[in-house]
Amino acid sequence: LGASGERRGDAMAGRVMPGEFVGPVPEEGDVRLGSGTAQHGGVIKATKAGALKKSKVPRRFWVETKHQRYIPAVDDLVVGVILDVHAENFTVDVGGPVAAQLPILDFNGATRRNRPQLRHGDVVYARVTLADRDIDPAISCVDNKMKGLGPLKDGYTLRCTTGCARDLLSDTGDKSVLHLLGQHFQYECCLGVNGVCWIKGQSHRETILLKNAVQNYQNIKGMSSAGDADAGLVEKNVKRMVDQLVRVHQDAGDSD
Repeated sequence: LGASGERRGDAMAGRVMPGEFVGPVPEEGDVRLGSGTAQHGGVIKATKAGALKKSKVPRRFWVETKHQRYIPAVDDLVVGVILDVHAENFTVDVGGPVAAQLPILDFNGATRRNRPQLRHGDVVYARVTLADRDIDPAISCVDNKMKGLGPLKDGYTLRCTTGCARDLLSDTGDKSVLHLLGQHFQYECCLGVNGVCWIKGQSHRETILLKNAVQNYQNIKGMSSAGDADAGLVEKNVKRMVDQLVRVHQDAGDSD
């Protein structure tokens, strides 16, 4: 235990429990606390059980779980579905406990006369700007950093676990499933940490194939977590899965 009584385990190495010490609040620079973490005085503690994750740029901590339920945190990038249209805002499903509010003017170049004409069921890529336990979360599609925020046209929207979504976002190596797919297909993909993925290929057939690849990746990761498989075996299974899907696609194209 530390001087203030908090539990000081080796949290940075793996899993944490609620109330466990994560690290001190840095004296210099900014740090972002994602889902499952909170500041208590001069220290950061976990608020739920799971695997502790961190990123260096930006400096951020969050706790990853296998739960389907997403808890909004400020600066999270999410894929949401329009539920309702009001005079001043859109109500958007981001997979959290309650729907988020998206102001009608929170789009690049939007004005009262020139605003996105979104309807029920349309999909948007947005950033969480307000996350408080006592009020509805707020999101924005104002894109100052060229992250592709805004309405998403056509494509296919699928749900996965929040852990799978974060794995896809953090795995940027040349053996990642998205990189392997990019070697064979031209496609667009928006991943939300809320466990929603929007993907669009050059044709309907390619879009379905890409959707299947993401779903198969989640199954491979799920089985590896249950069996404590090493990273090398996961990469081999992912590559084999992608190669099989590519062959199926090529065979279907030859038969047309």
